[in-house]
Amino acid sequence: MRQPPIQVVELELSEPIPDLKPTVSPEGIAYRQALVLVRLHREPLGLLPVDLPDTTLRAGELAHVVWSRLHPQIARHLADDCQPQMWWPPASGPREAAVPPCAWEQALQHEDLPLVSVVVTTCDRPFQLRRTLRSLLAQTYPTFEIIVVDNRPGERSSDTAAGEPNIGDPRIRYIEEQRAGLSAARNAGLAEASGTFVAFTDDDVTVDRHWLASLTHAFLRDQAVACVTGLILPLELETSAQLLFEQFGGFGKGFRRRSFDLGPNRPPDPLFPYTAGRFGSGANTAFRTSLLRAIGGFAVELGAGTPAHGGEDLDAYLNVIHSGHRLVYEPRAMLWHPHRLDLPGLSKQIHRYGVGLGAALAKRLLTGHDERRQILRRLPAGLAYAVHPRSPKNSGKGPSYPARLTVLELAGMLRGPIAYGAARRLARAAS
Repeated sequence: MRQPPIQVVELELSEPIPDLKPTVSPEGIAYRQALVLVRLHREPLGLLPVDLPDTTLRAGELAHVVWSRLHPQIARHLADDCQPQMWWPPASGPREAAVPPCAWEQALQHEDLPLVSVVVTTCDRPFQLRRTLRSLLAQTYPTFEIIVVDNRPGERSSDTAAGEPNIGDPRIRYIEEQRAGLSAARNAGLAEASGTFVAFTDDDVTVDRHWLASLTHAFLRDQAVACVTGLILPLELETSAQLLFEQFGGFGKGFRRRSFDLGPNRPPDPLFPYTAGRFGSGANTAFRTSLLRAIGGFAVELGAGTPAHGGEDLDAYLNVIHSGHRLVYEPRAMLWHPHRLDLPGLSKQIHRYGVGLGAALAKRLLTGHDERRQILRRLPAGLAYAVHPRSPKNSGKGPSYPARLTVLELAGMLRGPIAYGAARRLARAAS
């Protein structure tokens, strides 16, 4: 049975709160529920599922729902900005003509801001790439360059797309990478990067205007930080497959800023640091450029476009942590990513996620005696985490979640080491 679509809505509490009027999906189906991203002074506070009546959901009712569920987060944000605690949000809208910068934004105004390189890897998706580039060019952060890496150089449509929405904009460069694979493309962009920090994203995302500013602030506030990841939200929830992916876990890692390392920021998790997805996702990741180069960039035998299909981001995060550095998850660094539209596409995606995880762990098993021992010691807990229905990984799966998808993911994990072996042979042959 098809699940009804969910309307994705963004609500900024410093602006007038709108009525949510009855509306229908692109296929003409009435929305019965909305997923509301609530922000205050541009900072995301949470995602609220809201039932939609047949008639209009009035602004005052929506304000009451927001306050009842998120008032601790609202109060904390106001305190951080040294603003008075009050009933928030006023349904009539903001009390000031212009919202003053938040504390983190004020800190950036007093910094000598470094250049940031943004690497966008693409593979013959010109229409999506145009949207991504438009959102990148609208960043509030002032000093950045964009490096578009085409990983299918025989087809020049992406070249045209890169120049089309920003003719004459000197911030965009276009390069080709002859070697197939996401990691090879990212490494090509890394080699060309001139920035102090280098951020990576995909060619089908829409980036929030404050994305680069938020990533950079996380680096500048703590010199021990070597990698920053951000929040990835669903662009739409129109099909059953897209809703199932959210049950699978989606890309979002929550709205709480977290730090990870092997010292004071080591979480009480028996699987740390090998829990897949805990740190973030490669489509929203930034590194100190010098550090990423020092640890060898991305493993070319992992990632999309190789037999391993993925795992390159987890491998890079593990390299950061095992080298004694800190990784920060910063939810203020947001972007929106489209989920797969249909069940066959979702099935392939989830199976490949399993393959990528198995391949990444197989690579780590071969890196050295100490890490091999760490992984083997965690194996029983890891198996329970993967298969137990009440584990953090599976607790979000509802009754409608197909068991077949879980089987496909587990089968991919088992296939991962074999895929890694094949990918490694190909990488050696190409080098």
